[in-house]
Amino acid sequence: MIRVLVIDDEPHARLKLAQFIERTPDLELVGVCQNGREALAAIRARRPDLMFLDIQMPEMDGFAMLEALKGEKLPYLVFTTAYSEHAARAFEVEAVDYLLKPFDQSRFERAVDRARRLMEAHPGLAPAADVAEQLSKLLDRHLGKARILVKVGNAIRPLDPAAILYAQAEGDYLRLVLREEELRIRERMKDIEEQVADAGFVRIHRSVLVNLDHVKEMKPKKHGDYEFRMADGVSFVSGSTYRGNVKRILEQRGRPG
Repeated sequence: MIRVLVIDDEPHARLKLAQFIERTPDLELVGVCQNGREALAAIRARRPDLMFLDIQMPEMDGFAMLEALKGEKLPYLVFTTAYSEHAARAFEVEAVDYLLKPFDQSRFERAVDRARRLMEAHPGLAPAADVAEQLSKLLDRHLGKARILVKVGNAIRPLDPAAILYAQAEGDYLRLVLREEELRIRERMKDIEEQVADAGFVRIHRSVLVNLDHVKEMKPKKHGDYEFRMADGVSFVSGSTYRGNVKRILEQRGRPG
């Protein structure tokens, strides 16, 4: 059983999380706290494995509570908040996940599944106590050091660029195709391209960015263009504007241009 503690100053949020936890067979609710000071005592007394922590709370917010625990063994963290501007700081302290209110049971289950996978991958390995380093080694192994943050619906998700096959523009959205799923996100291609610039990606068309590690085959076409066949069987033909990108990457990898 995974022992879970809920920390939130909103009664409705506490009740919703408690209900979700009670419906999940391998979760055990060991406490519900309405502020950071109550949570400090509960963490030390009940030693939960996982906690859902609200960031915005009176007197002592979630980050202040973590600072107060500096030097102690901490549970795995899932942050919950109605304020999306806290997302970046949440991941600075290496949260397992970040739930943007209002969230539903499906989103809750994905967060629990992420925590569950980390626990299973590293049995008996407790997260680091220092807030600045908390979970960094575990998350680096699980997600890769060069992770990027993308907004998917109302949630912020960290992604390992190595798991991305390609990004394709679709109107106002980008379609990110990963090994095991597809995401539609409201991001500009340029912004994603900048985030993965050092991770083996190449822009081959105004609407296509590919991960070279997931390219199965490249065939030369007319006028210096190339056809890129991806690991999932999809093929893209490079555009004239991006011939320089393709030529440069081929030269770097020792292939004829």
